[in-house]
Amino acid sequence: MKIQFVRPDLHQIDRMSADTFAVCLFEEDKPPRGLAGLLDWRLCGRLSDLLVQEQVTGRFREALLLPGYERVPTHRVCVYGLGARSEFTAARAREASWFIADSLHKLRATSFIGSLPGSPSTAVAPRARMELFLEELLRVYGHDESVGGVDAYIVEPSELHRELTDVVSIAMRKLRVIWK
Repeated sequence: MKIQFVRPDLHQIDRMSADTFAVCLFEEDKPPRGLAGLLDWRLCGRLSDLLVQEQVTGRFREALLLPGYERVPTHRVCVYGLGARSEFTAARAREASWFIADSLHKLRATSFIGSLPGSPSTAVAPRARMELFLEELLRVYGHDESVGGVDAYIVEPSELHRELTDVVSIAMRKLRVIWK
């Protein structure tokens, strides 16, 4: 598994190549925020329209699959609901991480662009969200021989990249010890 960190900048995201774009929404996110807001901008307000029409609400474990409309560097977009921001705890972050990883695996996604569940801001620290997301990705994809070929592009602010890279390095070292 290869994990790269990317700044939340449309020009950088446009240069990426992946098969799936995965974004999360809280129920209160109207209009969409963070990476979902950037995606909404790139899709000419399509997510906002779906929110207004209540075809997507941000309810916990809600999932919506959309085409990329040739407006993003992926051929499909997955939108996941996280529920109410006030109810987003570490346990909810773990369950959301598993749900997203399981969904991507069932879609046979070999590469995806997304942010950590709960971004841009929640009570759960970015380091903890990265640990939980990585654990669930490895748990879901770990039973599959194709795990080595999965590319994850995690869109988070630049000031978090060093801390999140440390989390990934530690997890990969632990994994190598287990496999020996």
